[in-house]
Amino acid sequence: MTSISLLTFLQTGAFGPYMPVASSTPEAVIAALGEPEEIYSPADLDRPYRADDPACFPLIITYGDAEFHFAAATALATVFVDSFSGRGGVACGGSLALMQADLLPVGMAMQQFLDTAPGYGIGIRSVRPHMPPFAFQVRTAGGVDIGFEHDDPDDSESVPRLTWFCWTPGADSSPAPA
Repeated sequence: MTSISLLTFLQTGAFGPYMPVASSTPEAVIAALGEPEEIYSPADLDRPYRADDPACFPLIITYGDAEFHFAAATALATVFVDSFSGRGGVACGGSLALMQADLLPVGMAMQQFLDTAPGYGIGIRSVRPHMPPFAFQVRTAGGVDIGFEHDDPDDSESVPRLTWFCWTPGADSSPAPA
């Protein structure tokens, strides 16, 4: 079983032995992480994946709750988690062992994440509104975006809570501008 440190993912963008890059291929993900639970095209769920078949794209490769979305054969669109099927509301990696998954439990308050991140060596590049007034997006130094959403932004007691996290091309881990 391949171990994936979510702490390292947040810090550097590396998903275990795999470093996501925009020009990646499904074969690169599988070579690094092993056989996934599923490989499918959301446009045609019955079409089996073949690397030489452009009709297989878009394509999703899943390892438990972790999804690798490809727009084309050499175009990784995102590494995405928006289900948290593990015990205690944490992401489950299926055939991958997600280590430190308790750093990103579903429902965690955004302020709690921001307060605890420095103690784990997680640098924060930005905190910005995302679909205001409902959500906020926190980008880590590793180029991982974490989505926090309000249940009801009109309720003064509502706080934004973790609902997803992802890596996308362009959200790299290069240093933040000074």
